[in-house]
Amino acid sequence: MLVRCRRGARKVRLVILACAVGVAALVGWATYAVLLGRNLHEVVAGRVYRCAQQSGSELEKLVRSHGIRTLINLRGFSPTAPWFVDECRATHRLNLAQEDVCLSAYRLPPVQEIRRLVEILDRADYPVLLHCRRGSDRTGLASAVVLLLQTDTSLDAARGQLGLRYGHLPLGRPANLDLFFDLYAEWLARHGLEHSRTLFRRWVEAGYCPAGCRCTVQPVDVPARVARNEALALHVRVRNTGLRPWRLRPENNAGVHAGLIVFDACDRWVVNGRSGLFDAVVEPGQSIDLTVVVPPLRQPGHYRLLVDMVDEQQCWFFQTGSQPLERELEVLE
Repeated sequence: MLVRCRRGARKVRLVILACAVGVAALVGWATYAVLLGRNLHEVVAGRVYRCAQQSGSELEKLVRSHGIRTLINLRGFSPTAPWFVDECRATHRLNLAQEDVCLSAYRLPPVQEIRRLVEILDRADYPVLLHCRRGSDRTGLASAVVLLLQTDTSLDAARGQLGLRYGHLPLGRPANLDLFFDLYAEWLARHGLEHSRTLFRRWVEAGYCPAGCRCTVQPVDVPARVARNEALALHVRVRNTGLRPWRLRPENNAGVHAGLIVFDACDRWVVNGRSGLFDAVVEPGQSIDLTVVVPPLRQPGHYRLLVDMVDEQQCWFFQTGSQPLERELEVLE
């Protein structure tokens, strides 16, 4: 009897070990397919596909196997990047339409770019292939947009395009892509509406606001000249035109602040700075006066100043569509 029990226990252990090895193999294969492979998936049957960045030869295989007619690159126009040059050569050789949309894997999509994506999807020659670098974050957002615009998929189901299956983790800065759909859900709830293709299009075209990342910047006192090696104080009034409060913080790596960038006559980034390094809350619709200091500039000449708000964990507000304050500055001898 004891021998039989030992044999039975050994069989159980072998079965458990075999299952563990099988699960590990599946996880390993899935990880390889997402992180190192093509991460290729069908979004809308025979019509829309998604994948990671492909080489020219890999793209040719996809075109032949899926009949792709339009490539939508979500990494933006990058004429000096080798991957972009290779892609352009391949789309030209394969007679594909190529559309370049500038999205980020770490911040809410710019208002102009998300609307442009919708315009491209409206007029594209199908089948369409969507891609970013890994095919996980930006591609997931664009794939969900496709489903909400072109199918009767529910909002929750469409959001599944931003999931672990495709390599997306809603943690840290990539979680800002999930926030895009949170904002849509909040808009629906605020107006007592249920999702439909028409309503999603209306929201993207007229209702989308990138959370708290929207502002106006008005000059209060912005001098046009300063002597060489002298600091300059710029007084501005910023208004929260977004949907959520700004939380100013003493630390320069957290919260919302006013940011300064100084460019020289060749449009090179010379210096940058922060203002609003204190505890404060600015509610939507409220304004706050801030003083931004331009440090002493050693070289006389003409410079360009840019003042904008910046969410330290996400982006400068101009990156999502706000208009920054820009002024010319002359540094005198």
